Amino acid sequence: MCSRYTIIGTRILRERFGGTTIPPRYNAAPGQRLPIITLDEHLTEAVFGIVRWGGGRRINARIEGLEEKSWGREDRCTIPASGFFEWKTEGARRQPYYISFPERELLAFAGIYDRERDAFCIVTKAAVEPVSSIHPRMPYVLTEVGEREWLTGRTPPPSDEKIEIYPVSREINNPAAPDEPSLIRRPEQHDWW
Repeated sequence: MCSRYTIIGTRILRERFGGTTIPPRYNAAPGQRLPIITLDEHLTEAVFGIVRWGGGRRINARIEGLEEKSWGREDRCTIPASGFFEWKTEGARRQPYYISFPERELLAFAGIYDRERDAFCIVTKAAVEPVSSIHPRMPYVLTEVGEREWLTGRTPPPSDEKIEIYPVSREINNPAAPDEPSLIRRPEQHDWW
């Protein structure tokens, strides 16, 4: 389940879509207002996690079978991101890992946008190596060409670019942790490793 991600290449967002620079995010989490790109290629903000009728938030939607579902008031969107976090149970503790794509500072996840609730969720797919070694699902990462295809109703192939993964401090588990670069620091840069 992809519940946390980063948005580091915010300068690229400003260059592509104009407006003011959005500050980098190192712990984008459900319930927060975060940037998305809508069908008209407009940069806006919406709440991460679509509130379900019975409560709770739908933060992910599986790509499998998505085409057959009724969209109703939901549109496609893309979600600017630089990487995401997943956790692996190691003994009695859960170790967070940061997963990024070193060939691009900013990429886009496929997303679903609920206009009425002004909220979005991340579309996921079966994980590939090395992500599948810690979690069975991962965001549906779009290629640059695929971003526009996704917004216009087609389902392009996911990106197959290089993936980098490494453990990070468990401080990411603390909701009060400062939203700063130390959350994605490599193990050799920490004194806890």
